[in-house]
Amino acid sequence: MEIWTTGVASPRRAARAAAELEAAGWDGFLVVDSQNLSGDPYVALAMAASATSRIGLGTGVTNSVTRHAAVTAGSIASIQLLSGGRAVLGIGRGDSALAHLGRAPARLASFERYLRQLQTYLRGEAVPFEDIDIPVETAPPMSELELADAPEASRIAWIAERAARVPVEVAASGPKVVAIAALHADRVMFALGADEERIAWGIGHAREARRRAGLDPDGIAFGAYLNCGCHPDVGAARNLVKGGLTTWEN
Repeated sequence: MEIWTTGVASPRRAARAAAELEAAGWDGFLVVDSQNLSGDPYVALAMAASATSRIGLGTGVTNSVTRHAAVTAGSIASIQLLSGGRAVLGIGRGDSALAHLGRAPARLASFERYLRQLQTYLRGEAVPFEDIDIPVETAPPMSELELADAPEASRIAWIAERAARVPVEVAASGPKVVAIAALHADRVMFALGADEERIAWGIGHAREARRRAGLDPDGIAFGAYLNCGCHPDVGAARNLVKGGLTTWEN
């Protein structure tokens, strides 16, 4: 079992925070990805990587809307290279990042398609151009340019050549997202609170989704986001965690 903690994506603070967490024995440090509320997560993770040698580093969590899958894959693979293989990509449907753009979390079909493309990019494989949903009103097809030496598909070649594949973990609470995560992620990170029965339900649901898809039900890892407050006064400890309960317990 590993124990990680989450913090804001502060480029000025990230290096010192990660070094302190590593010295204190934590297994990993996640930074949020919420463009209107904190700094760029990949800049923060790069600073953290440069100041540490052991601790895991990742997003907790990014989303499938504010960046194209190729951009997300390239960013986290860069952290993987810089950190010597310590990166993790945490992703969800979007919360505060989308709320501050006036949007609700991503639709399930769009989220699942994004996960498939993300994993394809992280393997160094190609995503067909026709699967990329950039509106033609924003950028017309490249075929209209009639270039002589144009790529045939979208692929990040240097990832396969230089970086070990980054594991992807999906933050999930509802049954549909748990099932999607079970099929397309390396780890399901439950946002179900600390109730053992709810977490057991999530694990069972994920394994059953894999079984129905013809996959090994034990071929996926599990984790959970938990609000923990350490204080000798129970009331004070509750005050420490109450602000995050509505975020991580659904």
